[in-house]
Amino acid sequence: MSIFLPLALLVASPGASAAQLEWAGHYRARGLLYDSLSLSDTNAQSEGTSNLFDHRLRLQPRFHITERVGLYAQFDALNLVPWGEQIEAWEDPVTGDSTYLAYDQTLVSPTTTTGAATPSGIAVTRAWGEIYTDIGRFRFGRVPLHWGAGIWQNDGFSPDAEYGDTADRIQFTSRVGVLYLMAAWDVNYEGYLNVPDDMQSLNAAFAYQTESLGVGFHNQYRWQPSESLSLYTGDLWARAQMGSVEIETEVVGVFGAGNLGGGANDMRISSVGAMLRGNAEFDKILVGVEVGLATGDAEPDDSNIKTFTFDRDHNLTLMMFEEPMPLLEATTANETNGGRDYDAVLTGEGIRNAMYLRPRVGYRFLPELTADVAVFGAQAARLPEADRDNKGYGWEVDATVTYEPYEHFALRGMFGVFLPGKYYSSYEDDELGGGFDKPALGGKLMGTVQF
Repeated sequence: MSIFLPLALLVASPGASAAQLEWAGHYRARGLLYDSLSLSDTNAQSEGTSNLFDHRLRLQPRFHITERVGLYAQFDALNLVPWGEQIEAWEDPVTGDSTYLAYDQTLVSPTTTTGAATPSGIAVTRAWGEIYTDIGRFRFGRVPLHWGAGIWQNDGFSPDAEYGDTADRIQFTSRVGVLYLMAAWDVNYEGYLNVPDDMQSLNAAFAYQTESLGVGFHNQYRWQPSESLSLYTGDLWARAQMGSVEIETEVVGVFGAGNLGGGANDMRISSVGAMLRGNAEFDKILVGVEVGLATGDAEPDDSNIKTFTFDRDHNLTLMMFEEPMPLLEATTANETNGGRDYDAVLTGEGIRNAMYLRPRVGYRFLPELTADVAVFGAQAARLPEADRDNKGYGWEVDATVTYEPYEHFALRGMFGVFLPGKYYSSYEDDELGGGFDKPALGGKLMGTVQF
């Protein structure tokens, strides 16, 4: 845990008394159970039941050094590290033999793949400074990105999130009357020195926001000279709170042209993503609905890219667009594949090429106990002519119970059933076979301490 030594020294140093230190973050322990993400019990490589327990500790210290200067950071420890990984190996000094696994009782922080001494279970994820001036706030460093409902830029701060968007950025934010204005420059990719292969972005946004109403428009222009790439993204967001009813919407358009690497040259890009949701609470009854669109492509092999993918942390389900499906069991398990074969996967960890509907209804039994049921149905937005009769991804029904008996602690259980549609069941590969039509069951149990 040597990575926390600079923090400890700063807190303990004589000059640190002038700074105010605030902590935010969480620890999450999560268990997952699936039967089966292969969507088949007849395929020769079907994996059957799978389960996993993992950790995550996120620490977000905030140093308010003066009224004008602040320092922020994020440390992720044991991030998605499975329970039981990695057992300590040692030799008996008397016999010189390695200890039998059945006798060992000590786990250590996982090391890097090269065996380096720095634990891979601890990472400095973000670090940035903030300067508050009379005309606005300057932010510089490796900062989290978030905009609107999070279907394009999502900071991943939620305990349910897995990823989080981050940029090396210089940003200025100010308020002019009722408007908040933001301008920023990002370095998205640093290539070779003295070679024009860096990818950079310019951002400009404005927003009007109160407790009951918010609307904003974010513009980003991204370019990479070496690949003749230029890309514009526009994102319009709005939210309204009317008593117990909240409505939120976000529409994103991505347009551009250039080379994308990997032989994808002279490409043209035009894709759109959109969502609209409403939530309401009447006495103890909770209701909500979300609809969304991520454009697809009827000709995926041409030079025009029309498919949009939502941010992977826009989480709506337990399985569909959350877990790669259908997964198969690897012919030979090793550290690289983790025992799984992904060659038959048709959908991954983000809503992509889809039109979806998600109604939900819940009930607050006690102030600390709620339960709800959500139904998620989706079909492909566009497919090639030969597959147009197989648009249906299917339906998923998820039941969730949340128990929060104490402040800062939550226990959440989720159970889901996924009924695969023709998009999966009609798929067949000469080598991998088919038969991906079996319903999948899933469960998640998560305990969170948040502060």
